[in-house]
Amino acid sequence: MKINFLKSFAAATAVIFFTGMPVDASVGIPTVSQVPGRIMWVDVKLGTMQIKLKQDPGMGETKDYRITRYETRVKDPSDKKFLTIDDLRPGENVTLDVIDGQEDKIIEKIVAESLEASDFQEATGQLQAIDGQSGTLTLQEKMRNGVEEQGSLSYFSFDPQTIVVLQSPSIQPVAVVLKPGDQVQIQFVLRDGKQEIYSITLYSPQHTTTTTVTTTTSTQ
Repeated sequence: MKINFLKSFAAATAVIFFTGMPVDASVGIPTVSQVPGRIMWVDVKLGTMQIKLKQDPGMGETKDYRITRYETRVKDPSDKKFLTIDDLRPGENVTLDVIDGQEDKIIEKIVAESLEASDFQEATGQLQAIDGQSGTLTLQEKMRNGVEEQGSLSYFSFDPQTIVVLQSPSIQPVAVVLKPGDQVQIQFVLRDGKQEIYSITLYSPQHTTTTTVTTTTSTQ
């Protein structure tokens, strides 16, 4: 009796196991597209990020995606660094795994540059010169990484085609003309001996309540 019971149980288990498997393994598997872009802004608290698309369809357009600390995995291209959404910064190149037809759902995987939050530095001060064609900028620093500076001049480089410009207090990119005298904060990384800018935040002058929004940052 005991042997017959075991045989019957094994047979029933086999039936459930095999009948539960789809005949075609591809049926029901969602299609995942890799969407490359450049981060325009990211808000970890709201769980939202915006990227500018770098391929068709939608080349050059911006799109918002949902992210969370617990469901969104962030990795570098070689998958050697442990990254999180807190490491993501405006101006960074990323590739998102997006399930076709479910673009409004939380993104589960992001491949980012091999940069951690600690790789990014900040400099705040007065803009002295900017060349939108050559992608160079001179800043009279007042503060660097939270430490006051003595007004020394620092030189930075940026890509005129991809630089992200924000305007405080908003976290979203704007189209503005940067000019000497502007108070700005720069996020940059050190690369090949150069200070490479990822994003610039423009601060309105004190006692000024209005700001003129015009074109992109391609003037001196």
